[in-house]
Amino acid sequence: MEEKKETVDIAQLKKEMLGTAVIKDTDLSADMLAEVQDTVVSGIENNSQPVFSVENACKTIKEALEKKYGPVWQVIIGEGYAYDVTVQNHTRLFMFYNGNLACLVFKS
Repeated sequence: MEEKKETVDIAQLKKEMLGTAVIKDTDLSADMLAEVQDTVVSGIENNSQPVFSVENACKTIKEALEKKYGPVWQVIIGEGYAYDVTVQNHTRLFMFYNGNLACLVFKS
């Protein structure tokens, strides 16, 4: 018997995932989730030209969240990390952007 193998075009898959955010874990309310997610995505996109700057993106996101929801927010952006943090209830968001860029946002 011959098995049918599906082929996946990696370039096409990356193109489809460009600019997408996937929420992995959160305890935010629906309204706050949409606003925080938009803040994170815009912070990343605004600091990605010509080269992505993690420091500037984190700073931009942190300042925007603190202006809207008060201090003290923490923003961690990177690849290949795990976390174990204590946070205030209903202030945590862990998401992936473009498939491999992890973003952790929480209020401490």
